[in-house]
Amino acid sequence: MKIAISGSTGFIGKQVTDYLLRNGNEILVISRKDFADADNRLAKIINSAEVILNFAGSSVLCRWNKQNRAQILSSRIETTRLLVEAVRKNSSDHTPKVFVNASAIGIYENSGIHDETSSALGSDFLASVCKAWEQETESLKDVNVRTCIVRIGIVLGKTGGTLGKLLPLFKAGLGGKIGTGKQSFSFIHILDFCRIIEHLIDNHDSSGIYNLTSPEPTTNELFTKALAKAMHRPDIFTVPEFSLKLIYGEAAEIITSGIYAKPTHLLNENFQFQFPDITSAIGDLVQNS
Repeated sequence: MKIAISGSTGFIGKQVTDYLLRNGNEILVISRKDFADADNRLAKIINSAEVILNFAGSSVLCRWNKQNRAQILSSRIETTRLLVEAVRKNSSDHTPKVFVNASAIGIYENSGIHDETSSALGSDFLASVCKAWEQETESLKDVNVRTCIVRIGIVLGKTGGTLGKLLPLFKAGLGGKIGTGKQSFSFIHILDFCRIIEHLIDNHDSSGIYNLTSPEPTTNELFTKALAKAMHRPDIFTVPEFSLKLIYGEAAEIITSGIYAKPTHLLNENFQFQFPDITSAIGDLVQNS
């Protein structure tokens, strides 16, 4: 199957690309140059693709000054808009089977439990970005393209993301919880993430919003304990919230607060998680790191 991917050089995009290649698919990488020449280069890629995966977006873990806020928003909105416009323009000649667009569980409020039916959406900067991001795909309904919005939680993988940054610290015996450690930690193992993307591609009945999180969310404290135990290291340190706020400002809330999200839509489609809980996820990643 020919699968076009934007954001293929990031941690998530690269893992998904490698997984799909191993399973015999042909990958069409969408680069920045393709977006700059949307009417020609991008249009040709979209016209030949059976599947479109959009994971493009700059990192949100930085100080949110005016320039960074603009970059976080535009890197998601503009790329999605160009992809959607290319699909719509090509619709008379070719329509992809499915369009999978990234979003994040940051769209929800910090309190409560959220599945895909939750209407308790946040009002902060990240939530507003996610709302605008998802809105860009709405017009795909006009050309009957099956669309899946994946609201991504904390993706755990040994080569990047949260775990990739923490492994060296824990290996040195410097690991510990953040603040009280009671904040929700809605995670997903990178392999389950890749398997879900494959499920959404192959299952013709899959469409709508999906929380890409494990069915058993945990807390930062329990995640810390599971990681320390798997690595046979102590977890005696605590990272104070104020220190993160000094470094990241308002963006520190990404780390110091948490969202409890459950993947009800996937469970209703009988998707089977290989790593449903934090112990199995961390155990596999540490063993193979």
